[in-house]
Amino acid sequence: MKLQVSFDINDLENAIFIAKQVYKFADILEVGSTLINKYGLESVKRFKKEFPEKTIYADVKLIDRIEDTIIDYAAIGANYISVLAGTTNNIIHTATQIAHENKCKIALDLVDSHSLGQSAMDSKALDIDAIIFHGPHEAENLDILLEEWENVSGNTDTPIFISGITKENINKIISLDPAGIIIGTEITHSNNPAKEAEFFKNLLNNK
Repeated sequence: MKLQVSFDINDLENAIFIAKQVYKFADILEVGSTLINKYGLESVKRFKKEFPEKTIYADVKLIDRIEDTIIDYAAIGANYISVLAGTTNNIIHTATQIAHENKCKIALDLVDSHSLGQSAMDSKALDIDAIIFHGPHEAENLDILLEEWENVSGNTDTPIFISGITKENINKIISLDPAGIIIGTEITHSNNPAKEAEFFKNLLNNK
């Protein structure tokens, strides 16, 4: 199970500063949409320059006019690029074709999916490399998460990453056995990011 650390921070230098503290515990470094909206390609370029050995996930959240964007982000070292499930299957499939031609992968973000089960079911035919499933932050909503998780995982063998992880729900999330977990503010906004990243990584290693 992989640990993906998400940097949804509006300051690139601060994001790099925190990433230098936690990168050794992360399998994937996510350049969040906040950074990409503000700095564009430069944010991903900096992460790849600072951490060339790490898998870099660019949370571009593509929905239209995808070709040039995918080519540009792949050229500067993005290993994964996100596409929103709410767009058309034709656009999603075109995205995977372009990405694979440029030695990059596509993650299907279910945040705006019209049907979680259908998106999961379509992922194989669309040649998706990973699915991003958003879990609720509130521990009391775990019943909802479990129902939605079954709807997604039961309809695909595409690797699924779960976001919305906290210390309150991490053990339940791990028990679902996803391909990976995505953690943002629980690490990046803590007083000791390295300690928090190590805590979560150790939980995954001891699964």
